Amino acid sequence: MRLIAPTAFKGTLSPLEAAHYLAQPGDRLLPLSDGGDGFLECLHLALGGTFREHMAADPFGRLRPVSVLVLPDGTIVVECAKVIGLAGLDHLDPLNASSRGLGQLLAEFHQAPALWVGLGGSATVDGGRDWPDLALPPTKVFCDVVTDLGDAARVFGPQKGARPEEITLLTERLLALGLPRGPHTGAAGGLGGKLLALGASLLSGAEAILDAVGFQDRCQGCTAVLTGEGRLDASTLEGKLPAVVAHRARALGLPVLGRFGSRGEGWEAAAALFNDVAFLT
Repeated sequence: MRLIAPTAFKGTLSPLEAAHYLAQPGDRLLPLSDGGDGFLECLHLALGGTFREHMAADPFGRLRPVSVLVLPDGTIVVECAKVIGLAGLDHLDPLNASSRGLGQLLAEFHQAPALWVGLGGSATVDGGRDWPDLALPPTKVFCDVVTDLGDAARVFGPQKGARPEEITLLTERLLALGLPRGPHTGAAGGLGGKLLALGASLLSGAEAILDAVGFQDRCQGCTAVLTGEGRLDASTLEGKLPAVVAHRARALGLPVLGRFGSRGEGWEAAAALFNDVAFLT
């Protein structure tokens, strides 16, 4: 029996779809998300709980129903991408896209025993500048990148629709907020910094989700671990989920199989993490 523990193949397969695609009869499924797309579904499959619908504004202020997950211990789990994500938008405009809807949603959970926020996949680069005043319960933030606040617009602005001449303005707007700097503060267009300023703990999403789902226990009785995502390249080595899975599985003495949609620059060095690597396209 193998443990099948991939994350999303972006634009193609969700983590759960990828796990089903890569599995053989008798395998154990553990789809994973570092805080981006699929975060709620992965935690629900591993930990249980119930989904609940709330109304929240998208990046352009349009109200729509979004799901949150209530874990068995009462912890509320929110996935940023479901509220202010890129999916479903008819246009991109990071100069005007707002994360206010996420801030308003989080404000509803100030009396929760605990709050987990999956931070990734946003269409915004605003650092939460128009969030309402809110107090957070004990909050863990699962961040999908380690990027600093000052680099968020340069690194991620283009994929959110920013033109080259807008990057400087977006960066200046973020820095003018006076938010904390450091690892993960640039996640979701600066929302890592906003949540840190509100007292939340910023975590490596990949490391934190493996802790949350009890990765070591899930490996019991398995002969190998299979992981992967859409692309294998040099960035895989920068704390991405397949790399973290590989390190932990190897520490348990298990061989690790890597399955990826494609390869990019520096893939050879990243491939050394795995006992076997194959590409699906």
